[in-house]
Amino acid sequence: MRKYSATAVRLLLLFVVISTLLAQRERQVPRPDPGEQKFFEQLRSLFGRFRDGDLQRAFDTAGPIRCSDLVSDDGEWRPVAFFNEDRKLGAWYHSSLEEVKGDLSAYIFKGTCTTEQSSVQLVTKFPVKDSLDRYADGRIHFNEIKINVNGAVRASFDSRSEAYRFDLPYLYSVTQRNSREVVYSLVADRSTDHYVTNVTNQWDCKSVHANDLTFQFLICDTQTVPLNEEPRGRGTRSFGAAAYFILSDGKEASTSMKLSFGDGSGSNAEKPPETPDRTAEPDRSAEPPARAVTANAGPLATWQIPGSASKLSEVDTGEFRIRFSPQTWTNKIGSAQVLSDQKMSSFDAAKPPTGVDYCVWRPASATLATRVLGNEPDTDVAYTLTTTDTSINFDMKTHNGSRIGALQCFFPGREDAATVSVDRWVAVVGGHLTIEVLP
Repeated sequence: MRKYSATAVRLLLLFVVISTLLAQRERQVPRPDPGEQKFFEQLRSLFGRFRDGDLQRAFDTAGPIRCSDLVSDDGEWRPVAFFNEDRKLGAWYHSSLEEVKGDLSAYIFKGTCTTEQSSVQLVTKFPVKDSLDRYADGRIHFNEIKINVNGAVRASFDSRSEAYRFDLPYLYSVTQRNSREVVYSLVADRSTDHYVTNVTNQWDCKSVHANDLTFQFLICDTQTVPLNEEPRGRGTRSFGAAAYFILSDGKEASTSMKLSFGDGSGSNAEKPPETPDRTAEPDRSAEPPARAVTANAGPLATWQIPGSASKLSEVDTGEFRIRFSPQTWTNKIGSAQVLSDQKMSSFDAAKPPTGVDYCVWRPASATLATRVLGNEPDTDVAYTLTTTDTSINFDMKTHNGSRIGALQCFFPGREDAATVSVDRWVAVVGGHLTIEVLP
């Protein structure tokens, strides 16, 4: 079994790359918002408490996170601190909102909480190393950094450990200079790299409780193990094989404040703040929207991301919708676009892609097309799905029947497109598009 410590060091190096790149941008840094300042004071205090402490004990004494807290608002949690149990191998924390936004990895929990221990789905996003290098060299813009959007995995509550537990099999074998050791990372070196099939990354996450903490923090115990390894346990792993991440959703439990970690668009690459942002905004979750879980009233249906292995052609067995990321579509939604290998470009009818999976967005009306960019697009858009031997097509209309546009997805080399999985579709569209269903 390989140690996780090397993987942890790799993730640490990528954090340093991003934070350094952002620091190189010339801009005035605004005075922190009081809510932001409070958040990072608490994080700094938490980091100091854990820096020299027994991390396994800190994890064991942490409490369970409620399902409703895990998926609240957009369900997006960001890494804000990291420790290896061998501190020589890595320990850091983000000291500003700018650094949090510059860390392009994200953990997005989605699901319906029928109880506070309900299983939910988790979608993860991580940048690609060579794309970061191109940005560092000035060859691409920040919003062109390649982001791998992984298929959803199941996060389940374990009653014995009182932790939410999940496995991330999306690991890559990466190269280390002057080392013969095999190193695994959640971050790919190149966009053409493929997942390894012999190991998985195990996570257990609990809530950090302390009298001086008002923001929500998760402490996650992680390790990389062979896929054929039986039950989890700490007894057999060597010192340095365990790593601990601190995640936060930026939400303060005692007030209606939430830090704006992301743009909320679900985009696959976030634009760094060039001008001062409003870093604290009212938390609208205090006013339950439609489909939210409300106290004493029983759970209502909540939009979910379908399982990665489920068939794309079957999402219309119930209600579904497609979310277009405003970050990448706002200035392009009115013209035809082609998506392939998680990239988007203007569609050239004379040179369609050949031999690869791809999707084409064809707007019927540039004016009506902007409706698909809404936060709740289903309120303005009606969706239908049709399947042919080689393609799956999504037609979008207004609720009174006016055509908005169509998304046609082609899968050459398949005898029947109806067998295409959601995961294969995600590999085509990346974070530019997200499909959601009602259970």
